[in-house]
Amino acid sequence: MALFRTLLSVIFLSTFLQLPASTSTTDSLKPYKNFIKDKCNSTTYAALCYKSLSPYASKIKRNRVTLTKLSIHVALKAAKSAKSTLTKFSKMKLSHGESSVIADCRENIEDTLDLLEQSAQGLAHLNGASTADERFQWDSIKTWVSASITDESTCIDEFDEIKVRSSLRNKIKTTVYNVSSLISNALALVNRLY
Repeated sequence: MALFRTLLSVIFLSTFLQLPASTSTTDSLKPYKNFIKDKCNSTTYAALCYKSLSPYASKIKRNRVTLTKLSIHVALKAAKSAKSTLTKFSKMKLSHGESSVIADCRENIEDTLDLLEQSAQGLAHLNGASTADERFQWDSIKTWVSASITDESTCIDEFDEIKVRSSLRNKIKTTVYNVSSLISNALALVNRLY
């Protein structure tokens, strides 16, 4: 009986002692998450911005340059996922118009991917210094990110001209809007830096 009580005490204490550790880890990230939330409030899609970037709080800390770099990488990841989704849609049984819309959207997503990859490569050596070279590089990134938003809206514009069944149209729009919203947020954060 005494052994049973001792084991119960040990289990209780070990459980009790582990709770503050996990809480302290969460508490230690709170200032970083607050920083992200504050910076995301300047974006068009603030809730999406926070949701997509808060998992990186321990990496971002309170660094605006790291936050901005990761926002572009998150948009790039979403664009890759969108391309994969559109590829799956293209293998479905489609009307001629639907095939055409999906092909055009895939082409636009590929252009977006190229522009975001250029941006990500351009970000590699940037650290937020105020040198003329670094400002020029940030201006180039702004241009590339802005152009990638235009590519996304071109895809959606085709729905006004070509008949696409509503279920497929909604899936395509959701996929593309997610990418364009993340790109819009990234552009807002880039603009806040320079």
